[in-house]
Amino acid sequence: MFLKDTDTLLTTLTKAQAMNDYRHMAKCFLDLGTAYRDAGRTTKAIYYLKRFDNLVGGDDDLYEAFDKQDSQAMQWIEELEALQEPYEKSMQSQVAALSEELSDLQKVQWLLLTMSRFCSLFDRISALEDFEGFEKLSEVVDLICEGLYGRLDTDDADDIWEVLDDYDELLEDVFDSEVMSDYTQSIRIPDQPDFVPADLESGDIGTYYFGMAFAAMQSFIFDTEGQLPGCSDLSTANLKEPAEMEFAACGILADYYYRTSDTELKDIPQIQEETARIFSDHTFVKSAPDYAAFRERIDTYKTIMLV
Repeated sequence: MFLKDTDTLLTTLTKAQAMNDYRHMAKCFLDLGTAYRDAGRTTKAIYYLKRFDNLVGGDDDLYEAFDKQDSQAMQWIEELEALQEPYEKSMQSQVAALSEELSDLQKVQWLLLTMSRFCSLFDRISALEDFEGFEKLSEVVDLICEGLYGRLDTDDADDIWEVLDDYDELLEDVFDSEVMSDYTQSIRIPDQPDFVPADLESGDIGTYYFGMAFAAMQSFIFDTEGQLPGCSDLSTANLKEPAEMEFAACGILADYYYRTSDTELKDIPQIQEETARIFSDHTFVKSAPDYAAFRERIDTYKTIMLV
């Protein structure tokens, strides 16, 4: 009975998504989350309840319509996560704890290594309506990489700041828009289910962590007056605000697998590979890599497809 009910709900959800019918999408997310919760399928329940909360929380009309249900969903999420912490959330906690032993430069390096692995995915996403410009992530990663080693021309500070600031605004505009709930836009992944923008949430607020990481890196390579420092050694430089290091684990892209697979995340090869890269990067930045070694790893990561 459970499988039959969820199959019916998933079919209804697919139809609602095809029409961008957000009210029916919200109801389906909630109903699926409830069904998986009642069946003891904790991680699936958390995924659909969070999709429900994310959708209604970003729309005043939906929130008004589902206010009480959203409060219930948030309570259920808290209870379920206490029973079984989601894999991606556990990884984010581990990353945050490990980062405490790092200098600010090493923290920014770790964040940038993760961000570089989004380049191939963002290059494909840029073909979608409303995502034009996302392919510039590769250029932005290069600028930050050069900045961390003092290799940017100080005379170009204003132009570099403008490039980074424009990209930051693009991310904010897209990540805060309803296009993130538009399931009619997708990109093909060879021999796998398509990828949709909502999959970038990586379990909860992955897009928020992405934006915060980008802002931290941008501010790190500039001084308080918006200029590039005239020295090449940033080993003792400080972040202007504490970095939210959880982004270093956001390459897991949990939501893609919650949406498309019933396999536990820890058993999925792509997740295992990304987990290994996360911990490897921590060891790598602790070794104080020189520019050549860091640049080589960045260039390799740019070719990786996270899903």
